[in-house]
Amino acid sequence: MDSSVQPARSATRQIARAAGTVMAAFLITQAVGLLRGILIYRVFGTSADLDSFNAANRVTELLFNLMAGGALGSAFIPTFTGLLAHDQRERAWKLASAVANLLLLGLTLAAVLAAVFAPQLVRYGLYVLAPGQAPGQEALTVWLLRVMMPTVVIFGLSGLVMGILNAHQRFWLPAIAPALYSIGQILGVLLLPQELGISRLAWGALIGSLLHLLVQFPDLLRQGGRYTLTLGRGVAEVREVIRLMGPRILGVAVVQLNFIVNTIIALSLPEGSVSAISLAFTWMLMPQVAIAQSVAVAAMPTFSAQAALGKLGELRNSLASSLRGVLLLARPATWACWRAMPCWSSCWPR
Repeated sequence: MDSSVQPARSATRQIARAAGTVMAAFLITQAVGLLRGILIYRVFGTSADLDSFNAANRVTELLFNLMAGGALGSAFIPTFTGLLAHDQRERAWKLASAVANLLLLGLTLAAVLAAVFAPQLVRYGLYVLAPGQAPGQEALTVWLLRVMMPTVVIFGLSGLVMGILNAHQRFWLPAIAPALYSIGQILGVLLLPQELGISRLAWGALIGSLLHLLVQFPDLLRQGGRYTLTLGRGVAEVREVIRLMGPRILGVAVVQLNFIVNTIIALSLPEGSVSAISLAFTWMLMPQVAIAQSVAVAAMPTFSAQAALGKLGELRNSLASSLRGVLLLARPATWACWRAMPCWSSCWPR
């Protein structure tokens, strides 16, 4: 028997267990997200105010995804895991500290600039196809965007913590963190004064982003890493992370551009169109997030360690097993989502 078969099977079982953990957390997150969505649409309906919130939220997502998001994880995890695989823990944590500090500086600068120029971003970006259509809605979008802009910084740091924990094969708290974000929005809608209107949802998003970050801290502290006040001068791995992020950012930019264009078009359509298209995208992406993304999150640290140690045979076997698992589960999941569309649609007010 090939000597790589047994380790590859062990790696496959490890990926399967981790993917199961992530999928379980995803189901919980989706259940909480469904409750959040039903509450939001029962309270605000598919209204112009909710359109303003969704439009502002799209801008914060764009900034986060372009400067951090998936691009950061796909670049940081392989580099960080490679150092851990070679027992260079001190250097690995120095890399993590440098990336955290660079993220904090870069995202804070971007958030401040976006908040200052929010009127221009909204007027010449989101409402370019609907100039002067609803000046009150435009002003509300600017306000909501400014309230939610700190979430860009918080989610950037939270995404880095996710990467650190995943590299240590810790998946539960990072995977359940999005549920805390939804809970924050629920608390905002239920507990803040009704006079705040849709701003309750924006403040709830800010609360939820903090919960998203803080829920992961117990696991982070258990890893025993040491924070260093550094920007990574002399740390070659920082440059490697930046280099790896480049191509990924281009891919993310294309996807986010698609979302932004859809939002711009929807803002020129009847009231409630932005909210409706957001719901449709959420349902359309359900199988991808539940299956493919869960397996990808679970497999990335294992793939990275195998590549760093030069175990390419094991890597090929693990990749093949992961792809077979995705193909096996994706078809029935897609069929189930298609069949459940009427039930999903009935949850939301018309």
